[in-house]
Amino acid sequence: MKILPFVLLVAACGGSNSPSGGHNPDAPASQMDGRVFMDAPPSVPAMLTIGGTALDNGQNSSTPLAGAAITLKNRTDDMTLATATSDAQGKYSMMVATNGHVVDAYILATKSGYVDAAAFPAKPFEADTSKADSNMITTSNYNLLGVYTGQQSSKGIIIVEVLDAAGMPVMGAAVSSTPASGSVLYSSNSGIPQSGSATNTDGTGFLVNETPGSVMLEVSKSGATFKTHAVNARANTFTSTVVTE
Repeated sequence: MKILPFVLLVAACGGSNSPSGGHNPDAPASQMDGRVFMDAPPSVPAMLTIGGTALDNGQNSSTPLAGAAITLKNRTDDMTLATATSDAQGKYSMMVATNGHVVDAYILATKSGYVDAAAFPAKPFEADTSKADSNMITTSNYNLLGVYTGQQSSKGIIIVEVLDAAGMPVMGAAVSSTPASGSVLYSSNSGIPQSGSATNTDGTGFLVNETPGSVMLEVSKSGATFKTHAVNARANTFTSTVVTE
């Protein structure tokens, strides 16, 4: 059986409108640039509008999901920064004050019958975006994922998509974390998480049985350098992110 199509849209859309960043906030997430600024902080508007679509990710398709509670959470202290509810088309939008600084936050989506979904961008939000999607899975499908991965209910699981500088999945990359997860799995050719040493063609790794709390992600591959960032592992939560060159 093929495991769900883990499309990690929000994880690549920290946001940047500057030409040097090469980022288009309305581009598909797979094409969005997850680079962090290296020389100087970006110019951030006083208010940001962060929106997207709540999606029900089934085993073979994704459909818009109405009535999902969407919360923008501060990554460091879990404080609520903004809230919204997805409409009949699954769309939502919320505004957040920045005080001129990037917003180091993630999106938490909840709905009855679905496991909580936490999506962490590759870098803090710094510009408006309409592509901060929330990809949700039913509780039964999350339990099925646990069967394939050996996930424990008291631990966290983090799904990591590794992208190159062009926004394409990277094959042959090793994913790890600090503190270390209980195990690291990678997608098989059929999409099922299995033991391995590096990512398959979809660039996806599964950090299984992470201790809840802040986790620093690392990716390595010969000839490539990837940026690192922290996410929060949560028990009984479908946590996703992207790591980029």
